[in-house]
Amino acid sequence: MKTYQLAALALSELGVGTVFGLMGDANLAYLGDFVENHGGEFVAAVAEGGAVSMADGYARMTGGVGVASVTHGPAVTNCTTALVEAVRSRSAVLLLTGSTPDVRDHFQDFDLEGFARLAGAEYRRVRQAAAVGADIAEALSRVATTRTPLVLDLPYDLLEVAATGESPRAVPSPPVPGAPAADLVDDALAALLGSARPLILAGRGAVGSGARDDILRLARALDAPVMTTLLAKDLFAGEPENLGIHGSLSHAVAIEELGRIDCVLVVGAALSSFTTDNTALLAGKFVIQIDDRSDAFGRFAPVDLPITGDAAKVMHALCKRLAEADAPAPSGRRVTQLAEAVRALEQKGYHSISGGGTVDMRDAMARLAALLPPGSQVVTDIGRFSTAAWKYLPVEPGRFTVPGAFGSIGLGIATAVGAAASHRDAPTVCVVGDGGAMMGLTELSTAVRHHLPVVLVVLDDHCYGAEYLKLAGLGLKPAHSEVEWPGFAETARALGARAVTVREVDEFAQVAALIEKGNYPLVVEVKADPARRRPHVATAAAGRAH
Repeated sequence: MKTYQLAALALSELGVGTVFGLMGDANLAYLGDFVENHGGEFVAAVAEGGAVSMADGYARMTGGVGVASVTHGPAVTNCTTALVEAVRSRSAVLLLTGSTPDVRDHFQDFDLEGFARLAGAEYRRVRQAAAVGADIAEALSRVATTRTPLVLDLPYDLLEVAATGESPRAVPSPPVPGAPAADLVDDALAALLGSARPLILAGRGAVGSGARDDILRLARALDAPVMTTLLAKDLFAGEPENLGIHGSLSHAVAIEELGRIDCVLVVGAALSSFTTDNTALLAGKFVIQIDDRSDAFGRFAPVDLPITGDAAKVMHALCKRLAEADAPAPSGRRVTQLAEAVRALEQKGYHSISGGGTVDMRDAMARLAALLPPGSQVVTDIGRFSTAAWKYLPVEPGRFTVPGAFGSIGLGIATAVGAAASHRDAPTVCVVGDGGAMMGLTELSTAVRHHLPVVLVVLDDHCYGAEYLKLAGLGLKPAHSEVEWPGFAETARALGARAVTVREVDEFAQVAALIEKGNYPLVVEVKADPARRRPHVATAAAGRAH
């Protein structure tokens, strides 16, 4: 058996069902064998960076390892931005590539180890043909355990070497931290009970561990509100304790309350600059942080009491200890008063600017929410449009992500394609701005070729929105940021997708019909006003409160 056959066998036996990538000299042999002889799925991307983003989206939505494979040289350099995003997001991505043939001055020779180091990923090299299965198993295990992307180099010169390799062992599940230390639980509980206005902040780690019920149980015992990071949004939707997203997306009631908080219990959240407004929202507060990684503490913000452990286990221990302590019940008025203030704020709503041939992005998201079937996944790109999606498009916790840790637009579509490949029983909705859509639109053809249930919503205001605002703020012409794109619906049809253009709110009825019939991939081009002006002509939609 040759090395490439051993590699294909290892991928199959180790439970890798889908590989995203582009074929080339360094990988076509084992990818072809993986598909033909082991029943694996190869999702062929348009560009190598798209393949890495797909593996990233797959990993985020499954909680497992996403695998991408590319050839050498420029194929690797094309992966840079997507790999950095995966690293910054601590996404479990394995990138398979291979060193060029060992000849002098090969024109595609490139320092793979240096590339991995530059991106922040780990690097491993297969050095013996017979060890390829064990090396792939070790790489998968390493990625699953550390949640740090890894570049595995399977050199071209080894692919045709005949070897006898042992069957790789199954990849072990990442170890789950044990019960938290009793003294830390007591210290945390003492701080919470001793505070006047505590808050519980939940992040993606709380979602993944299943800590929701115990977080609410503790919050109710303390008469404390709960909030989430963006990636955990809607974890507490509908609960009276819920104050929404913590940070720059907080609503007015939450912002006012954050100024009064004196103690924060952080459950599985990274405390990034967006969540904490560059730590300003934690100033003067006693911070207790629960995380299953010791390197999370102090990474972005100072922590007074770090507790290493699984979020669900630590929360259960806190609830159990509180019950044993038989502490006096709080008045119960704090959460009630906050809930009343939130309801009043929601009733005020916002003033829609839909009309005159453009749709308010907030209206678009509210209409879209009513059309999506249960189990739908949501991926958003980043940009000025994002706040409409984040605030007005509800999501199912655990089925939502944002590839925005590196601040690059244009990664959303490929990430959504990978997410769609992980769950095909319901649509994956990708919300993008027009600039990001143009950067990633070619990967829509990947969704078409592989019959993936993707609904791509392009919020098209004909400009780079953040730059539009900044130019205006400098007293310069915002028109410098405006772009006349080709029609997104027309382009989508050329790529093989279904598409509709929405210029009026009522035109979402077309979208509803297509989603109900499962006509995917589907592109919804929503026309919006770059200046966000109220329409000159009053319409039924204009001035409407939501």
